[in-house]
Amino acid sequence: KKFGDFKANDDVTLKGRKGEIHALLGENGAGKSTLMSVLFGLYRAEEGEIKINGKKVDILNPNDANALGIGMVHQHFMLVESMSVAENICLGMEPGKGPLIHKKLMNEQAQEIINQYHFVIDPKEKIKNLPIGTRQKVEILKALYKGARILILDEPTAVLTPQETEELFVELKELRNSGCTIIFISHKLNEVKEICERITV
Repeated sequence: KKFGDFKANDDVTLKGRKGEIHALLGENGAGKSTLMSVLFGLYRAEEGEIKINGKKVDILNPNDANALGIGMVHQHFMLVESMSVAENICLGMEPGKGPLIHKKLMNEQAQEIINQYHFVIDPKEKIKNLPIGTRQKVEILKALYKGARILILDEPTAVLTPQETEELFVELKELRNSGCTIIFISHKLNEVKEICERITV
C-alpha cells in the first residue's frame, strides 16, 4: 500500500488460522493499522491479494468486508452516544423498515447476541452512560451481529483499565473457542504472550 511515494506496506504476508488469536506487532508507523485497513476495505492496496479460506476476494469497502465476515474495532469507537446499546449493535441492520423499526425485536436480538458470547450488558442502556471498557464490548458485539468471524482489534487495551483488560481477554478467549479468528494489534508484549497463539512482526 502506497501513499504517494511512501510505501506503508511493502511485500507483507500475513496468515491467520480459524480459531486463533494472532498478534500483529510492530513499532509505531510500521504499517499495522494500514494493513488491517486494507483487509477491512478502508484502503485499497496497489498490489497483492487477499484470500479467505484459500479463495481470492476483492474488498473495495467495509460493506464487502462485512459480507465476507470481517469486522474491525478501531481505537476510536464509532458509536452513537445518544442511542442505546441495542440501537448501536443493530445500526444499519435494524429489524423492520423505515420508521417501522421494531424496538422490542431490536432489544431481543441484541440481548440474544450478548448472551451468545457471554457478555454482561443491558441492551437498553444509553452509550453515553457506559464506561470505556463496556463501549468497546458494544463495538465487538456490533461486528459479531453483522456476522464477523474474523475480528480485527486495533490496540484494544490502550484505553482500558487492568480489570477491563482482564475481562476483555476472557471474552476474546470465548470468541476464539467459538471459531473466530482474532487479529490483535498491539505493542504490549506481556499481553501478547498471555493471549496470542502466534505472532506476526
